Amino acid sequence: MSNEQRSRDDVSRRGVLRGTAAIAGTAAAGTAGAYRDEIDFRLPATQNDGAGRTLSLLGIVGGWVGVAPAEIDGRSNPPLRLIEGEDHEIVWTNGDGSRHNFTLEDEDGNVIEATDFVEEQGESTSLTVTAEEGMAGYYCVPHPVQMRGPIELIDAEEVHELRVRVEDENGDPLGAEVFVGDHHSFSDVAAKPGQQEEEAPPAVARFDMLEDGEYDVEVWTYGHERLTDTVTIDGDDAAFTATLSATEPGDPAETYSMRLEEGRWVGVGPDAIADEENPTLELEAGETYALEWENTIGQHQPEADNRTYEPLPGHNFVIASGGDTNEWNTYVRSDFLDEAGATQTVEFVATEEMAVYLDQSQLDAVGEIDVQ
Repeated sequence: MSNEQRSRDDVSRRGVLRGTAAIAGTAAAGTAGAYRDEIDFRLPATQNDGAGRTLSLLGIVGGWVGVAPAEIDGRSNPPLRLIEGEDHEIVWTNGDGSRHNFTLEDEDGNVIEATDFVEEQGESTSLTVTAEEGMAGYYCVPHPVQMRGPIELIDAEEVHELRVRVEDENGDPLGAEVFVGDHHSFSDVAAKPGQQEEEAPPAVARFDMLEDGEYDVEVWTYGHERLTDTVTIDGDDAAFTATLSATEPGDPAETYSMRLEEGRWVGVGPDAIADEENPTLELEAGETYALEWENTIGQHQPEADNRTYEPLPGHNFVIASGGDTNEWNTYVRSDFLDEAGATQTVEFVATEEMAVYLDQSQLDAVGEIDVQ
């Protein structure tokens, strides 16, 4: 499978598939995460207020990597969809310290516009262009073969925006993950790992390139009921408000205790799982359980074959369904801990769909769940 195919098929480095981070293919698989450690991306929480778009890319010798909006996140040399006749800003960041630039070309290979060359890792620059007929692709002059992608011009009359507002039962903004068909986004910056703010912005997820049709909508965040619905786009922009009810798990029937080490979980209690590596948790459907765990490795995230996405801000406890990493459906996801010795307790109600638990930052630290 090519890197570009992996980018299409797998979950993005920042995105999640039904709530669980998974493998993200890039043109330089296994190295992009290291480049991103030192880079502060300009990531707007939502798309532009106008018809124009802001698109963010990471430039590395192996290929351009999409950063924003969500549709290109983690993709290698992604198609840049531009609304014809509108002004768009293309922001790109040097990811590896090599000499790069961003060049737009027409169908005959002639240069339309180009940025200056950037040689410092982490340095960003931008280019504002009006999307016009004839635009065909983009590339980097020093690396024109591997760093090259297409431009797609979109008729503004054929696409529309859907705004999904997420709130709790009191009407307060709620950070959550939002799925509209195959598209994924967060309802605000505060919902993204490592992007917490003292005052959360309005919780709105925006999807700005939708054609007419009916879309399945799914909204979820831990501690609240999962909401599913359908939305119809019919010739105009649309809005949808998702109200999530808080869940009350009740008193735990059993408390499990584990510690997270490099690449594995180790059982602490009860005695049945003590000192076991990635012990199986035996649960009963409908019962409430508590899981106490200790982060023994701080923020350290060891290199691994499956780590080709941006490092997360620590480690956490996740419960998901079975399957490969790009097929998991997540039911529990705790906050991240970044200090060695820090502990956390997670309470949840067992369901028959639960099959594995893991650390989202170490996909090889995974154990089984057996629900009776």
